[in-house]
Amino acid sequence: MNAIKKTIYGVGMMLCGVSLTSCDSFLKEYSQDLAKVTSWEDLDEVLLGDAYIKTCRIIKGNYSSEIENRDNDFDFLHFMTDEITMTEYTGHDLISYDYSVFPFYTWQQDTGTDYNLRYVGNDAGYWNTLYARINVCNMVISLIDEQPAPTEIDEQAKRRVKGEAYFLRGLYYFMLANLYCEPYSPATASSTVGLPLKYSEVIEDKEFTRETLEVTYLNIVNDLRLAEENLEGTTPKSLYRAGLPAAKLLLSRVYLYMQDWTNAASMAREVLDINNRLLSLGSKTPGDACLDASSPEVFFSMGDYFVSALFSDDRKSMAKWRISDEMVALYSDDDLRKDRYVGQSQYRRPNSFRKFNGQSDAWGSMNSVGSIFTFRTSEAYLILAEASAYNGDEATARTTLEKFLASRMSSKAEVSESGNDLIDFIRDERAREFLLEGHRWFDLRRYTVCQPYPWSKVIEHGYYYITEVNYQSVVDRIDWYRLEKNDGGYTLPIPRDIRNFQVSLGNSNRPPRPCYLSTHPEADDNDDDDDWDDDWDDWDDDWDDDDW
Repeated sequence: MNAIKKTIYGVGMMLCGVSLTSCDSFLKEYSQDLAKVTSWEDLDEVLLGDAYIKTCRIIKGNYSSEIENRDNDFDFLHFMTDEITMTEYTGHDLISYDYSVFPFYTWQQDTGTDYNLRYVGNDAGYWNTLYARINVCNMVISLIDEQPAPTEIDEQAKRRVKGEAYFLRGLYYFMLANLYCEPYSPATASSTVGLPLKYSEVIEDKEFTRETLEVTYLNIVNDLRLAEENLEGTTPKSLYRAGLPAAKLLLSRVYLYMQDWTNAASMAREVLDINNRLLSLGSKTPGDACLDASSPEVFFSMGDYFVSALFSDDRKSMAKWRISDEMVALYSDDDLRKDRYVGQSQYRRPNSFRKFNGQSDAWGSMNSVGSIFTFRTSEAYLILAEASAYNGDEATARTTLEKFLASRMSSKAEVSESGNDLIDFIRDERAREFLLEGHRWFDLRRYTVCQPYPWSKVIEHGYYYITEVNYQSVVDRIDWYRLEKNDGGYTLPIPRDIRNFQVSLGNSNRPPRPCYLSTHPEADDNDDDDDWDDDWDDWDDDWDDDDW
């Protein structure tokens, strides 16, 4: 199958900014490699190996740690939001998050900018990753019908493989649209620029152009409808292969983003008709993993939850990142998520992320779910509530929320809000429930153009520059950056490498982003980390040598 995989990557190169000359060798061997596909099993293997996003693990040694099977990730989504904040501490930075996420954490005009505000490139990886996988799906879809199916079981397996390919292609185009296009507004979608769409597995020697956002989304819906049709009556091979509930939930999500409230609610109901189970957080104690493969809510996942390692620390060093005070304040005292999703780390440092166990004592096992691509019934409940509220069916919205919150609260869940207060409650509930699951950035984008109730906020991030003084790491300065309400920074730029080779694609109107304030720690009135120092003193007093 290696030759097939080689061809797949060749097919994708035109959209990845590589000239036809460099693809010539792939063109010459293309037909020969396709001849190696002789069964649906071959295409199933290609789909699993090159279309799905892989998981990973951290292997901990005595003096170092290493990452095994790390695939391309989309953890940068978490850093653009109001969910996490950087601190002055110098804890674990296993894969250089501090530097690699700088242009996203500070919303730079060019995502190839380094922390010294210089353009260094290498910013096309996310674009290339998604388009490469789309081309894998294109190839599988183009060949699957030709494969023999001597039995009914084989025929069903072919439909499953075809359905998975349509689902993944729709998912990846949806990701691209919400990264590189403006948020979807029904009033302007027909005139807003969308994505370059490629549905052929054949290399095309041409300049690609971008369809409208409306056409982009209609094609995504079409892919997901075909996924739904083909996956009907099939059984996923595992939690890590998409099935009918995943296709229906993603359709519901897409309709929600399109502000098609009726279809969004309808598809959410169909998901809940298949699986309406929820994890009772009362069955978990603080420190237990509340999101993993054993959860009755999870029906599909891929990727890893490596971002949780940001919050791992040790006896002498605190983690450099923590959940923001603003996010922690969203949880009420009777909300079980307050000490199960967020709380103290294994070394009793506050504002650590605990929904998924990323502490160092859990390293060594494969991540059982991903931080971006995890589908669970919680989302169906909240989509149904939100779409119903926008549609004027507030009774359904409140009833749905109460059913959901019964699994999350220590007291009886009663929802009495109406109008904009109800919408605010649902939006806050999404922020609480989907903390560090990749929803927040996309939610903040779509709220800005929500026709019934547009909303936006200012987000500020401080980036800490660390230097060495007398063999000790100290904060040299803190540069502060601001994302304004309805900011153009909600849309990523087309990576420079891509637009240099495909000039017809143009670019987004993302504004430049200089820091608006640079401070030293002792003069920083914006620093809210004093409580960490106090917590350190309290923590140190609580322990003695016997505790270790």
